[in-house]
Amino acid sequence: HTDVIGKGLDLKDTSVNNTQLVEVNAEIRNHPIEVVGRKLRSYMTSMKPVL
Repeated sequence: HTDVIGKGLDLKDTSVNNTQLVEVNAEIRNHPIEVVGRKLRSYMTSMKPVL
């Protein structure tokens, strides 16, 4: 599906600034929803299977 992603966009350059990428990833990782998700996932990994 990589042949359709971004199709129609007139992009000269698709590179990403690594420093900016790290900053954005940190913002996403520390968003309140992500914090709750981490906590919930930690509970799920310690659960025993029901079946």
